[in-house]
Amino acid sequence: MSVPITPEKFASTTFDYIIVGGGTAGLVVAARLSEDPNVLVGVVEAGDWDPNVEAINMPGLSGSLVGNPKYDWGFLSTPQKHADGRPLYLPRGKAVGGTSMVSLCATNPSAREYDAVEALGNLGWNWEEFLKYLKKTETTIPLSPDNRAKYGIAGPDPKWHGDSGPLVKGYPNRFATLHSPFMTSLEKLGMPNNADPDNGHNVGVAPLYGNVDPRTSNRTYSGNAYYEPASLRENLLLVTGSVVSRVTFQLGAAPLVANGVEFTNAGKSYSVTASKGVILCAGSFQSPQLLELSGIGDEKILSKHGIKTLLNLPSVGENLREYLLKPSSYGDHIYVTLIQQIDSKVETVDFAQEPEENAWQRELYKSNEGYLSSAVASAIALLPPYVLADDRKLQDWKRVCEELIREAPAGIKKQLELQKQWLDDPSAAEAEVIPYPGFFLPSGMTPEPKKRYSSLVSVMLHPLSRGSVHIASADPHAPPAIDPNVLSNPVDLEFLLALLKFGLKLYQTAPLGDVVLRPVAPTAEEAVSDESLIAYIKKNCNLLFHPVGTASMLPREDGGVVDPELKVYGTANLRVVRPDTRYQIPPMSKLTKCFRSGRCLNHSNGMLSIVWTLCG
Repeated sequence: MSVPITPEKFASTTFDYIIVGGGTAGLVVAARLSEDPNVLVGVVEAGDWDPNVEAINMPGLSGSLVGNPKYDWGFLSTPQKHADGRPLYLPRGKAVGGTSMVSLCATNPSAREYDAVEALGNLGWNWEEFLKYLKKTETTIPLSPDNRAKYGIAGPDPKWHGDSGPLVKGYPNRFATLHSPFMTSLEKLGMPNNADPDNGHNVGVAPLYGNVDPRTSNRTYSGNAYYEPASLRENLLLVTGSVVSRVTFQLGAAPLVANGVEFTNAGKSYSVTASKGVILCAGSFQSPQLLELSGIGDEKILSKHGIKTLLNLPSVGENLREYLLKPSSYGDHIYVTLIQQIDSKVETVDFAQEPEENAWQRELYKSNEGYLSSAVASAIALLPPYVLADDRKLQDWKRVCEELIREAPAGIKKQLELQKQWLDDPSAAEAEVIPYPGFFLPSGMTPEPKKRYSSLVSVMLHPLSRGSVHIASADPHAPPAIDPNVLSNPVDLEFLLALLKFGLKLYQTAPLGDVVLRPVAPTAEEAVSDESLIAYIKKNCNLLFHPVGTASMLPREDGGVVDPELKVYGTANLRVVRPDTRYQIPPMSKLTKCFRSGRCLNHSNGMLSIVWTLCG
């Protein structure tokens, strides 16, 4: 079908598979399953299908829909006691395409992290196998010969990059003015150039791919790369504007057998049947919420909200990466932003605040030129621990890990052992810094008109702090209680302090430092001592919109929610396909791995088989 159908028609259909969530992973799974014309696939999406929205398709406007309630769920965390009691804003895409419509980076984690997934008890989930499917998802467009020569960038190596997949990725048509100064200043601070960080070894400074077709200057995302081509199939049906209330199960079956879902649309309730299975692709916040609303989770939490426990699985919602003595927990990358006022002659995206310059950039876009034609960020640096801390400090951090390991349950011990090893590994990226050519508005601060700025998003990739996501009500329309518990482990705060000081040093290093006029955030006064910088971090740190872990793929005895086939423990045919099925927080864009995970889902002989699926 070329357009979404009515809820009445959707509810009157018996599907083979129902997919909850038409987002980044859900549409990939739907497109793959519906390749078999004998399999009827239904997708339930809360948002709308809006293929012609400028803010989605124009790369330079990436992120401009954050905070727009039509396209962003706009979750808030619980007040964070270690971050000045602030609730943190947690955007999630709400439309066909999900969060892939507001995110652009196309970057991959290191081989060691994918191999770690296998080491944690998931046979076959490793870098070598995963790479095969990664390449099948993408078409990599080389830079123009002029830009290759100007920036010293080689063409994509077919060993690491795909050339015929539905997602198109490429380097920017227009590199940021400070791209080369950023690269050079980082090299002066000891960071090597990395010709291709997608080869499994990502430490170093490199240009940044985006999910943008540089030939047309259009974003590619789950909506136009997977759903749009597949939407003409008669065996793929989509209903939009519909919120799933719960998964339904056959009475008396053991293990539990999912046979459909209930959903609401425009205030009316519906139920729909699936004969072979239900697949939750509702994201790291709403997938555990739906499991709990359906009677799967910690029986103490369920009973508190009057929900009958069908399956006591206490690890649901518990991998948001904070409190380490729980078997699993939810987590995200923690970041802090530096902002500097720079020479007004430097071209930045601050033009967006100026009508005349904004109009000129829109004219340039028509010719695939200017800032609007590409992802705004054009470079990234992946930092190993030794760049941020001396041996004495690294040993201190390792001792904290060792103390936690002694007290932790079995599953957490394995995870902490890996994190401790990575602190000693010079090839392990534990932080990333991304230069933003302008005032980084998500910081919550306000730029001065007619000024030019440079921002540095400085990210801790593997925090020790962890939290949780659970229902706050039996009402499916109420948001879940999201507690990332940021900075609860003191190592995270010390790490961010070291990272912040590295960024300040970078802005003092030529040639990048030559254009700096004054520090804006932190101010010169805030940068005078570690104590004042720590106060700045607590006041301004945030999460980088990559939540994972709330339905961990681990052995059940280690706190897992799903097995290596992504099937929820204790069920026969309920699966969760999201990056949150993977334990480790990846160092790079979760978006990339989400696409890859769905790509590996194949339909065979009427059954859903998961072949080397990696939902990282």
